[in-house]
Amino acid sequence: MIDTLGYYLTHPDAVIYEVATALLYPVLIAEVIALLIVIFEAGRFTVEALGRVRKRSLGTIRTSGQSARDALADGKTEDALGHLGTALAHGRYGRRFVSLLSADTTSRTEFLKLLNDVELEAARRLERTRMLIRIGPMLGLMGTLIPISPALVGLAQGDVQTLSDNLVIAFSTTVVGLLIGGVAYAVSAIRDRLYTQDVSDIEYVLDLLEV
Repeated sequence: MIDTLGYYLTHPDAVIYEVATALLYPVLIAEVIALLIVIFEAGRFTVEALGRVRKRSLGTIRTSGQSARDALADGKTEDALGHLGTALAHGRYGRRFVSLLSADTTSRTEFLKLLNDVELEAARRLERTRMLIRIGPMLGLMGTLIPISPALVGLAQGDVQTLSDNLVIAFSTTVVGLLIGGVAYAVSAIRDRLYTQDVSDIEYVLDLLEV
Protein backbone atom coordinates (compact mmCIF):
# COMPACT_ATOMS: atom_id res chain seq x y z
CA MET A 1 0.00 0.00 0.00
CA ILE A 2 2.77 2.41 1.00
CA ASP A 3 4.79 1.41 -2.04
CA THR A 4 1.79 2.05 -4.29
CA LEU A 5 1.13 5.44 -2.72
CA GLY A 6 4.79 6.34 -3.04
CA TYR A 7 4.76 5.33 -6.71
CA TYR A 8 1.79 7.58 -7.49
CA LEU A 9 3.33 10.47 -5.54
CA THR A 10 6.49 10.24 -7.59
CA HIS A 11 4.66 9.59 -10.87
CA PRO A 12 1.76 12.09 -11.18
CA ASP A 13 1.36 11.09 -14.84
CA ALA A 14 0.25 7.64 -13.63
CA VAL A 15 -2.43 9.27 -11.48
CA ILE A 16 -3.71 11.23 -14.48
CA TYR A 17 -3.75 8.07 -16.58
CA GLU A 18 -5.72 6.11 -13.99
CA VAL A 19 -8.23 8.91 -13.52
CA ALA A 20 -8.73 9.33 -17.26
CA THR A 21 -9.14 5.59 -17.77
CA ALA A 22 -11.66 5.37 -14.91
CA LEU A 23 -13.75 8.08 -16.57
CA LEU A 24 -14.35 6.07 -19.75
CA TYR A 25 -17.52 4.25 -18.72
CA PRO A 26 -19.08 7.23 -16.88
CA VAL A 27 -18.50 9.28 -20.04
CA LEU A 28 -20.05 6.59 -22.24
CA ILE A 29 -23.07 6.32 -19.93
CA ALA A 30 -23.46 10.11 -19.87
CA GLU A 31 -23.28 10.22 -23.66
CA VAL A 32 -25.99 7.57 -23.98
CA ILE A 33 -28.19 9.57 -21.57
CA ALA A 34 -27.54 12.74 -23.57
CA LEU A 35 -28.46 10.91 -26.77
CA LEU A 36 -31.75 9.73 -25.24
CA ILE A 37 -32.52 13.26 -24.04
CA VAL A 38 -31.87 14.82 -27.45
CA ILE A 39 -34.03 12.18 -29.14
CA PHE A 40 -36.80 12.94 -26.64
CA GLU A 41 -36.46 16.68 -27.23
CA ALA A 42 -36.51 16.19 -31.00
CA GLY A 43 -39.74 14.22 -30.61
CA ARG A 44 -41.27 16.94 -28.44
CA PHE A 45 -40.24 19.53 -30.97
CA THR A 46 -41.84 17.55 -33.81
CA VAL A 47 -45.14 17.36 -31.92
CA GLU A 48 -44.84 21.05 -31.10
CA ALA A 49 -44.19 21.94 -34.76
CA LEU A 50 -47.20 19.91 -35.90
CA GLY A 51 -49.29 21.91 -33.43
CA ARG A 52 -48.40 25.05 -35.34
CA VAL A 53 -50.06 23.98 -38.57
CA ARG A 54 -52.43 26.91 -38.19
CA LYS A 55 -50.90 29.72 -40.24
CA ARG A 56 -49.99 32.87 -38.37
CA SER A 57 -51.84 35.94 -39.66
CA LEU A 58 -51.00 39.44 -38.49
CA GLY A 59 -54.41 40.61 -39.68
CA THR A 60 -56.14 38.06 -37.47
CA ILE A 61 -53.97 39.03 -34.52
CA ARG A 62 -54.74 42.71 -35.01
CA THR A 63 -58.48 42.24 -35.54
CA SER A 64 -58.88 39.87 -32.60
CA GLY A 65 -56.75 42.11 -30.39
CA GLN A 66 -58.92 45.10 -31.21
CA SER A 67 -62.06 43.05 -30.53
CA ALA A 68 -60.59 42.04 -27.15
CA ARG A 69 -59.89 45.70 -26.37
CA ASP A 70 -63.47 46.67 -27.19
CA ALA A 71 -64.83 43.79 -25.11
CA LEU A 72 -62.72 44.86 -22.14
CA ALA A 73 -63.96 48.44 -22.52
CA ASP A 74 -67.55 47.13 -22.36
CA GLY A 75 -66.76 45.01 -19.30
CA LYS A 76 -67.15 41.72 -21.20
CA THR A 77 -64.14 39.91 -19.78
CA GLU A 78 -65.09 36.43 -21.00
CA ASP A 79 -65.54 37.70 -24.56
CA ALA A 80 -62.19 39.48 -24.34
CA LEU A 81 -60.46 36.26 -23.28
CA GLY A 82 -62.05 34.47 -26.22
CA HIS A 83 -60.76 37.09 -28.66
CA LEU A 84 -57.30 36.89 -27.11
CA GLY A 85 -57.38 33.12 -27.52
CA THR A 86 -58.12 33.61 -31.22
CA ALA A 87 -55.38 36.22 -31.61
CA LEU A 88 -52.68 34.04 -30.02
CA ALA A 89 -53.91 30.57 -30.98
CA HIS A 90 -51.09 29.83 -33.45
CA GLY A 91 -48.22 29.86 -30.93
CA ARG A 92 -47.45 27.58 -28.01
CA TYR A 93 -46.62 30.42 -25.64
CA GLY A 94 -49.37 32.61 -26.96
CA ARG A 95 -51.83 29.91 -25.89
CA ARG A 96 -49.95 29.51 -22.63
CA PHE A 97 -50.27 33.24 -21.94
CA VAL A 98 -54.02 33.16 -22.56
CA SER A 99 -54.40 30.13 -20.27
CA LEU A 100 -52.84 32.14 -17.42
CA LEU A 101 -55.29 35.03 -17.81
CA SER A 102 -58.34 35.35 -15.62
CA ALA A 103 -61.20 37.78 -15.13
CA ASP A 104 -59.14 39.49 -12.43
CA THR A 105 -56.25 40.26 -14.80
CA THR A 106 -56.97 43.84 -15.77
CA SER A 107 -53.93 46.01 -15.03
CA ARG A 108 -50.86 46.39 -17.24
CA THR A 109 -48.63 45.29 -14.36
CA GLU A 110 -50.44 41.96 -14.13
CA PHE A 111 -50.29 41.44 -17.89
CA LEU A 112 -46.56 42.15 -17.94
CA LYS A 113 -45.96 39.83 -14.99
CA LEU A 114 -47.69 36.98 -16.85
CA LEU A 115 -45.67 37.80 -19.95
CA ASN A 116 -42.44 37.59 -17.92
CA ASP A 117 -43.55 34.21 -16.52
CA VAL A 118 -44.19 32.94 -20.03
CA GLU A 119 -40.76 34.15 -21.19
CA LEU A 120 -39.11 32.31 -18.29
CA GLU A 121 -40.98 29.11 -19.20
CA ALA A 122 -39.76 29.43 -22.78
CA ALA A 123 -36.19 30.02 -21.57
CA ARG A 124 -36.31 26.92 -19.35
CA ARG A 125 -37.53 24.86 -22.29
CA LEU A 126 -34.59 26.07 -24.37
CA GLU A 127 -31.98 25.45 -21.65
CA ARG A 128 -31.82 21.68 -22.03
CA THR A 129 -31.05 21.61 -25.73
CA ARG A 130 -28.73 24.60 -25.45
CA MET A 131 -26.71 22.72 -22.85
CA LEU A 132 -26.57 19.66 -25.09
CA ILE A 133 -25.06 21.78 -27.88
CA ARG A 134 -21.90 21.99 -25.76
CA ILE A 135 -22.17 18.83 -23.67
CA GLY A 136 -22.66 16.46 -26.63
CA PRO A 137 -19.40 17.30 -28.45
CA MET A 138 -17.59 17.58 -25.09
CA LEU A 139 -18.57 14.03 -24.15
CA GLY A 140 -17.69 12.90 -27.66
CA LEU A 141 -14.22 14.42 -27.37
CA MET A 142 -13.64 12.87 -23.96
CA GLY A 143 -14.86 9.52 -25.25
CA THR A 144 -12.43 9.85 -28.14
CA LEU A 145 -9.33 10.80 -26.20
CA ILE A 146 -9.69 8.42 -23.25
CA PRO A 147 -9.43 5.18 -25.30
CA ILE A 148 -6.47 6.52 -27.27
CA SER A 149 -4.05 5.82 -24.40
CA PRO A 150 -4.86 2.08 -24.05
CA ALA A 151 -4.96 1.87 -27.85
CA LEU A 152 -1.39 3.18 -28.04
CA VAL A 153 -0.34 0.80 -25.29
CA GLY A 154 -1.85 -2.05 -27.27
CA LEU A 155 -0.04 -0.88 -30.39
CA ALA A 156 3.28 -0.77 -28.54
CA GLN A 157 2.70 -4.30 -27.25
CA GLY A 158 1.54 -5.61 -30.60
CA ASP A 159 -1.98 -6.26 -29.25
CA VAL A 160 -4.04 -5.52 -32.36
CA GLN A 161 -7.33 -6.54 -30.72
CA THR A 162 -6.94 -3.99 -27.90
CA LEU A 163 -5.93 -1.36 -30.46
CA SER A 164 -8.95 -1.96 -32.69
CA ASP A 165 -11.45 -2.18 -29.81
CA ASN A 166 -10.37 1.15 -28.35
CA LEU A 167 -10.29 2.89 -31.73
CA VAL A 168 -13.85 1.72 -32.43
CA ILE A 169 -14.95 3.28 -29.12
CA ALA A 170 -13.04 6.46 -29.85
CA PHE A 171 -14.50 7.07 -33.30
CA SER A 172 -18.03 5.98 -32.33
CA THR A 173 -18.22 8.40 -29.41
CA THR A 174 -17.05 11.21 -31.67
CA VAL A 175 -19.86 10.59 -34.13
CA VAL A 176 -22.52 10.29 -31.43
CA GLY A 177 -21.27 13.43 -29.66
CA LEU A 178 -21.44 15.46 -32.86
CA LEU A 179 -24.89 14.06 -33.59
CA ILE A 180 -26.12 15.16 -30.18
CA GLY A 181 -24.71 18.65 -30.64
CA GLY A 182 -26.07 19.00 -34.18
CA VAL A 183 -29.63 17.90 -33.36
CA ALA A 184 -29.66 20.03 -30.19
CA TYR A 185 -28.48 23.08 -32.17
CA ALA A 186 -31.17 22.65 -34.83
CA VAL A 187 -33.94 22.22 -32.24
CA SER A 188 -32.70 25.18 -30.17
CA ALA A 189 -32.35 27.51 -33.14
CA ILE A 190 -35.85 26.85 -34.49
CA ARG A 191 -37.46 26.90 -31.05
CA ASP A 192 -35.75 30.19 -30.23
CA ARG A 193 -37.18 31.79 -33.37
CA LEU A 194 -40.68 30.45 -32.73
CA TYR A 195 -40.73 31.46 -29.08
CA THR A 196 -39.41 34.94 -29.89
CA GLN A 197 -42.27 35.31 -32.38
CA ASP A 198 -44.76 34.19 -29.72
CA VAL A 199 -43.51 36.77 -27.24
CA SER A 200 -43.50 39.47 -29.92
CA ASP A 201 -47.14 38.69 -30.76
CA ILE A 202 -48.13 38.82 -27.09
CA GLU A 203 -46.46 42.22 -26.71
CA TYR A 204 -48.25 43.45 -29.84
CA VAL A 205 -51.63 42.31 -28.51
CA LEU A 206 -50.94 43.99 -25.15
CA ASP A 207 -50.20 47.23 -26.99
CA LEU A 208 -53.52 46.88 -28.83
CA LEU A 209 -55.31 46.37 -25.51
CA GLU A 210 -53.85 49.66 -24.26
CA VAL A 211 -53.58 48.31 -20.73
